[in-house]
Amino acid sequence: MYYRESAIIVSNKNFVEEDVAAIDEYLHANQGQPVRLGRISDFTGVKQALTDSILDCFLSAGVVTQASLALCLKCDSLIEETDSDGQFDCDICDTKYHPDHVPYETVYVPRPTQFECGDEIPLAHAGVPDVDGIEKIIGCSDEDRVADIVFVHGLDGDAKSTWHPKDRPEEFWPKWIGEVFPNVGVWSLGYKANSIGWIGTSMPLTDRATNVLSLLETVGIGERPVIFVTHSLGGLVVKQALRHACDFGNPDWAPIAQNTKGIAFLATPHSGSDLANYLKYLGTLLKATVTVDELKAHDASLRQLNLWFRNNCAGMGIRVDVLFETQSTCGVTVVDPTSSDPGIAGVIPIPVDADHISICKPTSKSHPVFARVRLFIAKIIDR
Repeated sequence: MYYRESAIIVSNKNFVEEDVAAIDEYLHANQGQPVRLGRISDFTGVKQALTDSILDCFLSAGVVTQASLALCLKCDSLIEETDSDGQFDCDICDTKYHPDHVPYETVYVPRPTQFECGDEIPLAHAGVPDVDGIEKIIGCSDEDRVADIVFVHGLDGDAKSTWHPKDRPEEFWPKWIGEVFPNVGVWSLGYKANSIGWIGTSMPLTDRATNVLSLLETVGIGERPVIFVTHSLGGLVVKQALRHACDFGNPDWAPIAQNTKGIAFLATPHSGSDLANYLKYLGTLLKATVTVDELKAHDASLRQLNLWFRNNCAGMGIRVDVLFETQSTCGVTVVDPTSSDPGIAGVIPIPVDADHISICKPTSKSHPVFARVRLFIAKIIDR
């Protein structure tokens, strides 16, 4: 069901789930548009009296609102607006009505759901615990899923807003990935990675990688093939986590490295960023965090990490795809083409018409970034 309240209505009111689901589906298909009681009953096959009772519950839950609209007596259609003369003008049959001489009908207006597949957060994921720091986006409870796709944000990001344009949460492309690949689980990792101490805290890269491994283990990621989609710092976190999984000798973490089959790097600074140098220069004023210190261009620890990954990813069976920004962000190229290239044989970094912030926010399923990542995932899970 599309609306999270639907399951609650079934359990609390003892309605038959199929009846509520039928109305839920019809409301979702007409979200934001006025729908009529009789039409709902006709299209869902649920008797009108029962439909009325279920809609009362949807109304109480805030799934629908009520509105009173003018009704055309000639063609039985709703009239939502008046013309310039203040008369109701039916678009269907061109009949005009004075406001005092037109009947009104109560209709229901379904609220929009946040994503194409319904509300943002499912009520439950059977067998998968809820753990702060990793969001279950879609398909995570499917025990037969063939792979897990994990999105990992970067500096000053979070599990949700990193992956959609500002103020447009409906364009949340991790959800779209789950729609394209219904046999996978899609997750989004969230962790504190603030650049400025006034805003929040951060954690050294090696500690964060250990923290991430613990989160992945807790929700069962690593039990089947894993593909990471990373932005900026997120790519470094994943590389460090894989190195820990290989080197620490923890039998519960080793499968995460063994089952990682692909990493898509979006604007990842494999050898650091000049922006971090600039922020560090202003560090006294801004209270730059430890993460900024570690992201300095040509940082020795980042070079060492990248050398390890470059020399081991092929032997680990990890496919790599690289996309990099070509536009500046506030006049600064955050990750230049050289730093975005991990230097792996056969991997050609793809330039994108985007800046460091927008590169991870494709606005449609035809956007080049979404299309590229979709192809990358398909090549891995279909082979």
